[in-house]
Amino acid sequence: MIALDPNNDLAWHVLGRWYLALAEVGAVKRALAQVAYGKVPNAKYEDAVGCFEKAIALNPNRLMHYIELGRTYAQMDRDADARKFITTGLAMPETEKDDPETKNLGRQILKKLR
Repeated sequence: MIALDPNNDLAWHVLGRWYLALAEVGAVKRALAQVAYGKVPNAKYEDAVGCFEKAIALNPNRLMHYIELGRTYAQMDRDADARKFITTGLAMPETEKDDPETKNLGRQILKKLR
């Protein structure tokens, strides 16, 4: 999708979630997946951060971009950054169908931060 439209914020969001999911895969699961499926692409949390930042730059009105960026920072133990972006997302109005669920996820993550 990004190759077709590099200005699509949702495509950047999906790519960020993909990077986040891959970054969370541990060494054992990665080795097992490599045996079963072949090489698993390397991904770092920083890859996800870049995608979510790009999604925000393209469309700063989607709260899910902020909460997912905050969730990524939480995984990186960057609690202050996580709080900042999740709080921003929680303060935004709900305009999309999944916004209440996304906000609930954000609240759960905030409770776990130090």
